[in-house]
Amino acid sequence: MKTYSYPQHVKEDIKEFIEKRLDSGTFGMLVQGDEDTIQDVQDLMFDQDEITGNGSGSYTFNTFKAEQNLTGNWDLLREAKDELDPNTDLIEKGPEYCDVLIRCYLLDWCFRKALDDIVKEK
Repeated sequence: MKTYSYPQHVKEDIKEFIEKRLDSGTFGMLVQGDEDTIQDVQDLMFDQDEITGNGSGSYTFNTFKAEQNLTGNWDLLREAKDELDPNTDLIEKGPEYCDVLIRCYLLDWCFRKALDDIVKEK
């Protein structure tokens, strides 16, 4: 079984979101590196189920799929937990919570990488 690449998938979800959901003015401000716009778009993405799953509490809407995504990503989960929610019991919260936690943890980094890719492609 191939290990699920969270950075790759989150970055692709972000690129799709930017291309389909942002107007040209907001997109232009992103490309120019306007920090206020970047922060506003990141805040918006944080709760989007198609990027992080944080809005509903699930990206996959499938516990088994979330478990599969976590396989081989335990170090990444530990980093995400330590950074975002150090006192939580991940076993109690379950795999969908863990899957969302990783996606939220990677959002800023993946967002910057996605923007770089989009600028290079244009």
